[in-house]
Amino acid sequence: MASQNDASRPAGEDKCMIAITVLVVLCLVSAIITYSLGVYVFSRNPRSPVNLLFFATMIAGAYWAFGEFMIWQTGTEEWVRFWLKASAFWPLAVAFSFHFVLAFTDHPFARKKNLPYLILLVYLPCAAIALAEIISDSIYVVVSPSGGAFTYLPVKDSPAYLAMAAFIVALMLVSIHVGVVSYTRAKEEKLRLQNGLVTAGILVLVGFGSLSGLILPACGIFLPNFVFVGIIIFSYIITYAIIRHDLFTLSPQKAVSDILRTMPDGLVLIDKEDRIVSANAAAAAIFGTGETDLCGKVAGAVIPEPAYTSLRSSVLAQGAVSDMEAVLDINGHAVVSIAASLVKDPDGGPAGFVLIARDITARKAQEKALSIANEKISLLSKLTRHDISNLVTALGNYLSLLREETVDGKTRSQYIALCQDLVEKITRHLRFSREYQQIGVHEPAWQSLTEMVDLAVGNLAHEGVEITSRVAPVEIHADPLSYKVIYNLFENALHHGGSVSQIRISSAGQVDGSLLVVVEDNGVGIRDEEKEQIFRRGYGKHTGLGLTLSREVLSVTGITIAETGTHGRGARFEIRIPPAAWRYPAGRSPALQSGD
Repeated sequence: MASQNDASRPAGEDKCMIAITVLVVLCLVSAIITYSLGVYVFSRNPRSPVNLLFFATMIAGAYWAFGEFMIWQTGTEEWVRFWLKASAFWPLAVAFSFHFVLAFTDHPFARKKNLPYLILLVYLPCAAIALAEIISDSIYVVVSPSGGAFTYLPVKDSPAYLAMAAFIVALMLVSIHVGVVSYTRAKEEKLRLQNGLVTAGILVLVGFGSLSGLILPACGIFLPNFVFVGIIIFSYIITYAIIRHDLFTLSPQKAVSDILRTMPDGLVLIDKEDRIVSANAAAAAIFGTGETDLCGKVAGAVIPEPAYTSLRSSVLAQGAVSDMEAVLDINGHAVVSIAASLVKDPDGGPAGFVLIARDITARKAQEKALSIANEKISLLSKLTRHDISNLVTALGNYLSLLREETVDGKTRSQYIALCQDLVEKITRHLRFSREYQQIGVHEPAWQSLTEMVDLAVGNLAHEGVEITSRVAPVEIHADPLSYKVIYNLFENALHHGGSVSQIRISSAGQVDGSLLVVVEDNGVGIRDEEKEQIFRRGYGKHTGLGLTLSREVLSVTGITIAETGTHGRGARFEIRIPPAAWRYPAGRSPALQSGD
């Protein structure tokens, strides 16, 4: 604040200047303390909504204190006005502190479903107050009461100021009321002390704020805002509560609601009339409905019969069950694993049930895929042993004939050629068996279709042949060997398509929810009588993984492949992916139906 030009001042004025200087310094100290305390509390548990709100409150308080400091440091009307406008968003510090008290005491109004109302009733009015301060002088006005120094005064007869004061006071009074109620109702001693200290801190803020906002201006005394002295004392109280009473430390008493709200498994509480009385967000997602929509529903309408009746009977008889599976008719028949336990009333009678539900759809799909793969590998092993046994028997017979002295040279050469052909067939059987056994070695996984195509193209020598890709940015649930299927289709086109100059791969969503991936070329194509034969074991030569294995790899997760091209116009392979085996990754628009 600018000093007076008079050489001598009365002793009272000197004392006033000293008080102002001390209060101005305390504004800066308050800004530093609140910022540091807010960062410290937030770093203890960044995921906690309570810690986040306290951090926001402290940062807003530091911003407010720094603005007040700069107002009293400037000596001109223009700069006082500038910092007054720059710090106009101080009401948000009040809004954040109000929200913090609600969240800290676990008040119902602070729950996520009520956030729109909190924004409408608290944050928007505070933002409107700030906007009114910025665009007008209807709340505070810059004056020079001492004739040489500039400060700001409330426009006490302004409706905007009166509305602002009433609103801020109302928020603070409600905060105190919520804190006192939470203090009196707390059953655990440590929680009671924590609530009491936070409430005491809010009382200090309200007291010092009222001193500067109401009492002193009414007496014609204009000093830096005493609320920042209150903030320093509040920070001391909070620091004491952190050190002595574990404030902001995760504890069962404070964490249980957050744990239930954020746990990945669904939790459902059912009363003895079989109606759902409470559920968390994970349960709503699993059962395909809104969190509030679950409450009041009959449990049998959510968990289909006869699964719920069986579950209920087992819980009543045994007290608890675990890992009972149920199929939900949502999202392509989701499978859930349910654990349940009986809740008893004070007299020991059944009062309801607690259910824990976990979505195991992906796990069941993987188990089914592995089971199918194991069955096919077992069948292949039997067939391979049978085929190799026959070939070895034939090879033994030819070798026995070669040992006979009556065999002439020409016949001997024929026998040797036949033996070599049998050895080559045995080698092919063993190679085929080795490649086939890779199917199902790893569990099916979600893979980017675009990356699969890029990997296949990158491993292929295709000089002189243009390969274009227009596939949707989707993921498919398939065996990890599936990228080799695309590689094999490209390679077959290059080696067996004749004069191929272009290969195209594209995708399109279908009416039934499946995804159709098409690989086509402009070569000679496949004859009608060969369209199914090319997928038979042993058909063709030098085809790498082979179309037989390609079909088997895709079938692990229910994907099919067929050749639908026209002979003379090129080959066309259609890979049809069922609805449950493809998806758009998070953040990508499901409206896209082909690669763009």
